[in-house]
Amino acid sequence: MPREKRIASVGAPSYNPAPVAEKIELADDLSASPLWNADIAPTPLAKRTWNLWHIAALWIGMAVCIPTYMLGAGLLASGMTWWQAVVTITLGNLIVLVPMALNAHAGAKYGIPFPVFLRAPFGTVGSNIPALMRATVACGWFGIQTWIGGAALYQLAAVMAPSIAGSTFWKFAFFFLFWGINLFFILKGTESIKWLETWSAPILLAVGVGLLAWSMSAGGGLGRVLAHSDNFTRPTVTAHLQDGKVVPQLSPVTIDGVPRATAKWESDGRTITAVFDDGDGGAKPQTVTAPVAAAPPAPPTFWALFIPGLTAMVGFWATLALNIPDFTRFARSQRDQAVGQLLGLPTTMGFYSFVGIVSTCAALVVFPDILVTSQAPWDPTSLLARFKNPALVIGSMFFLAIATLTTNIAANVVSPANDLANLAPKHISFQTGGIITAVIGIVMMPWKLLESTDVYIFNWLISYSALLGPIAGIMIADYWIVRRRELSLRDLYLRDGRYGFIHWATVAILVAAILPNVPGFLSKVAGVAVPAFWTGLFNYAWFVGFAVAFVLYCAYGLWKRTETTSTASG
Repeated sequence: MPREKRIASVGAPSYNPAPVAEKIELADDLSASPLWNADIAPTPLAKRTWNLWHIAALWIGMAVCIPTYMLGAGLLASGMTWWQAVVTITLGNLIVLVPMALNAHAGAKYGIPFPVFLRAPFGTVGSNIPALMRATVACGWFGIQTWIGGAALYQLAAVMAPSIAGSTFWKFAFFFLFWGINLFFILKGTESIKWLETWSAPILLAVGVGLLAWSMSAGGGLGRVLAHSDNFTRPTVTAHLQDGKVVPQLSPVTIDGVPRATAKWESDGRTITAVFDDGDGGAKPQTVTAPVAAAPPAPPTFWALFIPGLTAMVGFWATLALNIPDFTRFARSQRDQAVGQLLGLPTTMGFYSFVGIVSTCAALVVFPDILVTSQAPWDPTSLLARFKNPALVIGSMFFLAIATLTTNIAANVVSPANDLANLAPKHISFQTGGIITAVIGIVMMPWKLLESTDVYIFNWLISYSALLGPIAGIMIADYWIVRRRELSLRDLYLRDGRYGFIHWATVAILVAAILPNVPGFLSKVAGVAVPAFWTGLFNYAWFVGFAVAFVLYCAYGLWKRTETTSTASG
């Protein structure tokens, strides 16, 4: 008979004669099973030691990073005001916290990682399909974070050795150096991650406070700095035909209504090209090309920016909303993991994105030669590199590298390492999976994903959320609605257990939930012409995929359970 130790919740009501177990530990030795290895085995109770602070510190370490900083600055660049950007980011993180907390429950209760959790709805082998989808996204993020961390080290080195400034060779050299540092922690395993996050969290928050203090001091006060978020424009160009002539609409850089750049333009009747120049030689001229429209284009409204922006914010942590059991499997209790996440995620994301917004606006005041295009300080490495104080640049770049390292190891290595180990547990360990992740992260050319804020926010984040939303919908429907939080821990590790080989119906539901977003994806990324309905739907990619998968799986799972019950009673 299978044996499981069921530890009831502390403080369960005395009037409940059989409280639902809060933590379950497997007593059987299943180490001979082909679905088992030490890295994805259920965490024993003795090793579930992460308290509320460890969970909160994990989120502080992951959220305080350059991509978070770039979220606020990127929404600012798209046309939002500072408060609209902060509200969008905070709301997105409160939304994604819901599926995250729901999926975290199974990790804390059963001590299982994400790919093992997937074995219940998808089957012991079918679980590899969504696990590898999640792993692929993590590999892309690993590459992005490594490129950003390498850039911080490169800027640091350029202060000490100015001769390497502007060198593509050295930029890539420090990218690979930072890649090697990440590899060191991969080989050290998950306990090194706990140590790294706990030690670095207060330091990283202090760096954010320091950037905020500089912004208010250098920019003439918080009110004056934030006012610039409403008063600057990016260099943009549009044109339309009027009486057979091309009518340009040039929007140069302005701060408080004062032009920072002038523009010259030319048109062939079909396209218009403008060259923006600050006139002082402080930045390279920026070239912007756009098609000539039949009528004047309408300026984007807040709602036109808000919907895709909110989806992108949900997509930012849609990855961890799936694989959060990889961490909560080490939690002491459900309370520790739930409260720790609530304290650590939305507060830190809101604060640090606000730091990014304030610092970017302050930079536009302090450095008048900055053009608000690809050369603008949308990330803190390019901003801090402009300071003349070598000690400040060296210290800040060092801590930015730590911030990137803590995020990269926790958010982008743990999940794909476990996901890849799930493919062949007897042959792929956590360390081997981590090495594979690191290699794929290079192959995905992260420097391409960071070419612009539009590519980063509105292509990358929204596109992969179309894949991850359906997985979250299936996981939550299966665990909370169909199975009512009850799993057989033993059968999750057996080939011939109750969870079977592959559940084709679940795979079909996954595909059905992804399909509505495919036309919009092709339009956004590949430029394929599709009806406006599909491009509009794509702005809700995560929500659409989640809702379709959740409804279909609930209907299928409850029908299946009813059919099974009817057969048994007959």
